[in-house]
Amino acid sequence: MERCVHCGEGLAEETRDHVFPASWYPLTTPSEVERWTVPSCRKCNCTLGKKEKELFIRLAMCVDPRKAEAAGLSAKAMRSMGIGAEGLSVKERWHRRALKLKVMASMWRYEPGTPTFPGFGLHRGFPTDEQIAINIPSNLLQEVAKKIVRGCEYRLASRVIEEPYVVKVYFVHSENVPELVVRAFQTAGAQTTQLGPGFRVTRVTAHDEPNSAIYKIIIWKTLVIYASILPDRED
Repeated sequence: MERCVHCGEGLAEETRDHVFPASWYPLTTPSEVERWTVPSCRKCNCTLGKKEKELFIRLAMCVDPRKAEAAGLSAKAMRSMGIGAEGLSVKERWHRRALKLKVMASMWRYEPGTPTFPGFGLHRGFPTDEQIAINIPSNLLQEVAKKIVRGCEYRLASRVIEEPYVVKVYFVHSENVPELVVRAFQTAGAQTTQLGPGFRVTRVTAHDEPNSAIYKIIIWKTLVIYASILPDRED
């Protein structure tokens, strides 16, 4: 019996979970690009789907809309909040309005000197005092990032991650990435997969521990996820 990539339970009823959510693909994605899916139980698929949607709105509104790797994302985010969306039922309009209010409550006018998230920052060509900052909850970012890593590992290594192995994700400014990690992703053994302009996945395994792996996942040429899949040991 096939198992859910996320919780590891056997699947009496299988759904397919998009590794990179379908709405996250930019409009510049060629039609022939494969949109990776993995087996998932309905509960995990629905729970993670809601988190992906909320995270997407926040991230898409922070990405420079002029990037080809992010084409159309900001417009999708706006429609997700009911802005510019037509033909919605009353229930759906209220649902999207509630989401919009929730996101807007986490926004404020950017103040010079405010730390920015790795990969993001001020948009060039726009006045600093007109730019808006958005809070991105760390738990939301962590959960969705780990979900993406689990999906990538299933697609690239045909494997459901289980004990003693655990996924850990890291978000680091490029200048702070350890040199050892930088070199690891430049080795001949690094396996890189490009899924259209929006996503680039690089996986490296240890020679003496094939079930251990590290990842560098670049989303929209903006958000970089570093991840490790290693035994959960104290040392």
